[in-house]
Amino acid sequence: MISATDIDREGYQILTAPLSRDTLLQIEDVLGSARDESFRQRRNGSRYAIRNAHLLLPGLRSLLEAGAIRELACDVLEQPVTLVSATLFDKQPGANWFVPPHQDLQTPIQGRTEAPGWINWSVKAGQQYAEPPLEVFRQMLAVRVHLDECPGENGALEVVPGSHRMRLSEEDVSLIPERAFRLCPVDVGEVMLMNPLLVHRSRSSRLPKRRRVLHVVYSAAVLPQGIEWT
Repeated sequence: MISATDIDREGYQILTAPLSRDTLLQIEDVLGSARDESFRQRRNGSRYAIRNAHLLLPGLRSLLEAGAIRELACDVLEQPVTLVSATLFDKQPGANWFVPPHQDLQTPIQGRTEAPGWINWSVKAGQQYAEPPLEVFRQMLAVRVHLDECPGENGALEVVPGSHRMRLSEEDVSLIPERAFRLCPVDVGEVMLMNPLLVHRSRSSRLPKRRRVLHVVYSAAVLPQGIEWT
């Protein structure tokens, strides 16, 4: 059962079986149709991620804009939400890496605004990004759908509960003590709900197993005139 109170306090929640088998199979089918050029690749040629998968994969956007995954975000934020982004992470033996502690600050955006709090505008791989103000982050939610088992030995997220309440500097994040991190192992089909500002990291896998996660971000915020989510 979703607990908006727990997510507001801790910054995250893990749901055991929130999605039907049919929904998971639909996601698998869409992701399985991705062409090689949609993936980012490491130097050894191993594929490891699809950034902005909602823009690149036909059929994925319709699954995310209406359906069970979006409803999870609506239930947490207690109002209608809009799709912000979708990323497929695909850790496997040939594409396995350590992700240092960080907050997810950059979001893809269309248009431009001079409204206060919108900072650090940039363009990466042809897509414009910006960092929203804190009040927008408070109305955002990431829904992480796990397509493979992700135990502690296979790159499970480690989070810092309560760290989502403010934007932190890189120095602030680097000073977080080791004891503050909490390991979040998950099973196939489980979903992790989290605020994008929750400090998190992921260690390299110690198991020769694949780990696919579809990371979908939604927002209930009303955006300033001149910009919109992608």
